[in-house]
Amino acid sequence: MKKNLNVYGQVLLSAFFGIIVFCFWCFVQRGALNYQEQLQMFLFNSDYFVQRIVLPGGLADYIAEFLTQFYYYPALGGLILAICFVVLQRLTWMLATCYGARDTWYPLSFVPVLLLWFYMGDESVLLSFVISLIMAVLFMLFYTKLSYHFNQNNRCKVICESITLLVGIPVFYWLFGPCVFVVVFYVLFLEIAHRKQIVIGLLSILYAIFVVLLCAQFLQYPLYRLFIGINYYRFPLAIPYMQIVLMVLFAVFPIVLYRLPPVRKSDLIEYGTVTILVVGGFFLIRGGFSPVRYRMIDDDYLVRTHQWDELIKRAEKHQPMTPMGVSCTNLALEMQGSLPDRMFNFYQNGVEGLVPAFQRDFTTPLPTSEILYQMGMINSAERYAFEAQEAIPNYRKSSRCYQKMAECEIINGQYQVAARFLKKLRQTLFYRSWADRAWKYLYNDRKVNADPEWGRLRKLRLTKDFLFSESQMDQIFGLLFAHNLKNRMAYEYLMAWQMLERNLQGFQRYYPLGRFAGYTEIPRSYQEVLVYLWTQSHTSFNDIPYSVTPEVCNDVTDFARAYVANPHDPRLVTGKMGGTYWSYLLCRK
Repeated sequence: MKKNLNVYGQVLLSAFFGIIVFCFWCFVQRGALNYQEQLQMFLFNSDYFVQRIVLPGGLADYIAEFLTQFYYYPALGGLILAICFVVLQRLTWMLATCYGARDTWYPLSFVPVLLLWFYMGDESVLLSFVISLIMAVLFMLFYTKLSYHFNQNNRCKVICESITLLVGIPVFYWLFGPCVFVVVFYVLFLEIAHRKQIVIGLLSILYAIFVVLLCAQFLQYPLYRLFIGINYYRFPLAIPYMQIVLMVLFAVFPIVLYRLPPVRKSDLIEYGTVTILVVGGFFLIRGGFSPVRYRMIDDDYLVRTHQWDELIKRAEKHQPMTPMGVSCTNLALEMQGSLPDRMFNFYQNGVEGLVPAFQRDFTTPLPTSEILYQMGMINSAERYAFEAQEAIPNYRKSSRCYQKMAECEIINGQYQVAARFLKKLRQTLFYRSWADRAWKYLYNDRKVNADPEWGRLRKLRLTKDFLFSESQMDQIFGLLFAHNLKNRMAYEYLMAWQMLERNLQGFQRYYPLGRFAGYTEIPRSYQEVLVYLWTQSHTSFNDIPYSVTPEVCNDVTDFARAYVANPHDPRLVTGKMGGTYWSYLLCRK
């Protein structure tokens, strides 16, 4: 009866761990799931399978990409990772129990998986590494069961073990990659710990090295990549040392577990171990996920899914500081129609907070592409999406980028080019229905013009060529607004550019154009600039020729008095004194 209770407790503990993993990925790091999904495009065709399987670790890569596409829905992504983690933990324990590991030490079987979880805080770690580890532990379990089955016949045992390793090592390496070294090191440690014979273990390691060197003769890859994995990590030139540590750990830890001695007061040991793992695991995982990096990933996810309210709420709790974060917040304010009123309630880092300077990476150009797309700069939006895709280090294509480029080509009327993108998307799982709908718009200008989004953007886009300059974006905003006076976003970004540059003469020059933008009242930040300009030559607000609210006049007066009394008052910078543009103008130089 006691044994059954132990088994039930182990299952409950693993289930509880799986629930925590699911909630973490589904609710806390759903942006990370989106990040992984958007950097690949899994195609359901034979060519795609052949492209993967012709390389070592290709089957693990293929399975991982198949599963990663389900990250499109965070609940499915969290469920997949929870299953992978729990399966890996349970297999580790099953391997340890083959030679009699004691139930008291069951909580320690979570240690390798917790370290793997910590390692996956690096967003460049691919799921193929996890899949390969699972298959490696399965291979180790099969090898152990086989050895145990022939325990009474040493000759048959040696023959079966030798055949298993002789055939299994090259097959495993080609299908699942360098995690084969987890297997061979396990064999070595097992021989040392259990039978004091190391010949089979040493020969298996030499044989695995020989297999890799043999493959190197036919593959045009650096030798170090064949040893650490072609598709375990997104960056080809990086050598993730934590991956090597984990491979050694999964090889030796099952043996460590069954070699641990029995203890008295096992209940106390179990509760103490669980407590230490929970507390230590919390801080371990927390330290593995960089807040700055994952905030950028989350901002990109919210921009992609158009969760503007959530973006603004996040910015209210934690002020964005990076150009990407500030630009995403400003875009959210613009899409909610409150950019001129509220932009200086948030940290502004200059004009890069409107349209960040282009960087040759595969993350920051995507939100910028969305900004340009919503404003009607269709060609530039497509270029940013294309550059982001081409910057993916492992040379994958991106379903998200393909979708954005197809939209841009449809808006531009380049239907033949759009069809090339849509044909690829129609071979995917979660973009197929969208591609089928978009296919109906090809060569049908009337249907495109009638679409609420594509028709509107087709009217906003510029149809004449011009030189694109990041340092003169305000002129491009002006051209967009002059082309279509209904493009309020272009006008508001034009005015925001002048304010962020502290170009008050430019503000005065473009302000009269606001009568075409359809305002019912002057936005808050514009009022503050007008009041500032008025105070440069007047001592009171009497006869001010603008419809400025008394609230703004009072706030600016309070701000001016506080600034004169103490220019370094922190309340001035945070905007708690009102007069938020004054705060930017005077205190954030």
